[in-house]
Amino acid sequence: MKDTIIDKKLECCSVMSAMKISDYLELVEKVYEKKGGIQGQREALKQKTAITIRNRMIKDIIEGTILPPVVIGIIVSTEIYKKFEYNELKEQDYGQQYLNSVISEIDDSNISIIDGMQRTTAILNAIEKEINVKDNYIRVEFWISTSINSLIYRMLVLNTGQVPWNIRRQIEIVFGGVINTIKQTIPEIRIMEIDENKRRKKGGEYNADSIIEMFLAFGARTWKIDTREKLTDEFTRGDFVQSSSETDIVDAFCKILELMFQIDILLDKKISKDNAIEGKYSIGRDLFSSGPAKIGFAAACGISILGRPGIERNSEEIGLKLTVVENALHNVIEELNRTTDVISYVDFSTLSQLTDKKTSKIGDYERELFYSAFKTMIEEDGKFEKLTVCWRSA
Repeated sequence: MKDTIIDKKLECCSVMSAMKISDYLELVEKVYEKKGGIQGQREALKQKTAITIRNRMIKDIIEGTILPPVVIGIIVSTEIYKKFEYNELKEQDYGQQYLNSVISEIDDSNISIIDGMQRTTAILNAIEKEINVKDNYIRVEFWISTSINSLIYRMLVLNTGQVPWNIRRQIEIVFGGVINTIKQTIPEIRIMEIDENKRRKKGGEYNADSIIEMFLAFGARTWKIDTREKLTDEFTRGDFVQSSSETDIVDAFCKILELMFQIDILLDKKISKDNAIEGKYSIGRDLFSSGPAKIGFAAACGISILGRPGIERNSEEIGLKLTVVENALHNVIEELNRTTDVISYVDFSTLSQLTDKKTSKIGDYERELFYSAFKTMIEEDGKFEKLTVCWRSA
């Protein structure tokens, strides 16, 4: 029997393994030690039925039951991945043996649990009651890839049948890998981790939570998401899965995030407290300090690149649309660099007026306003005498 199979669509390698529970916990605890432990990552089970099932699972684990395999994602270099491909072609399979050496050297930020959080929690609870559970074995399926995007897609498809289906929580599970990719792509960016609880003080700094929200809006291609709640809408789920299947959604997101980063840095540099204007948007960094602005920007880029929900673009079409978006934003960056009257060009006075509107759904109003603004910026190739036309496009 083979323990290694290549997924040719996702360019992932699946390796099935059996691990002693103590070794498994040592592996996954490293992933979460900077975030307060495994249990801190798990949503509380409040429903009576769910609690009953988990308690039954704990009892069964103590009695020696074999759980369904948990799924661990690992990001590796192209060189290492090719060795897994080579092992898969051999008559005698050495994938699991090679995996053991990879695990011992892999960085924690490149490991994530993509299915099995509740089982891991139940195992920990069982060990509290019976320490010998550590000596039992657990089935673990390792998904090896060179791209975090492949693991995100695998995770979304793997868990689609679960109810409730919480995209945000699932993205958070693999978000360490996404953050790692962003930092490698944009070395100058500063992302404040979710548990840092710090406020941004200058352009180019972003709370990790806001980056998650941008990523969701980009992949779902809409600003109409309640990022504070479970994203259980069937169409939103489907749109995000489709986006991640057609292209390397993380790579595309990094490219538009880097351009937003450049605009943010320039605005912060050109409009400081020394030349601040009156209104809600008084200094340069105020624009992307706004959650609705970041969501609107991401959604506008997402729909321009990936297409409206329901439209299926192939990777070549997506690449061409990405170039269009990049060119438009580059034109704005060039104008910010060139102009001697940046205050007149960005016209924050008009933006402050428009966002001063009194409405019961101010968040929705502002997200739609910024979505329309950045959509116009892309459609007009970023060529404006002033950005007033963007702010007034809604």
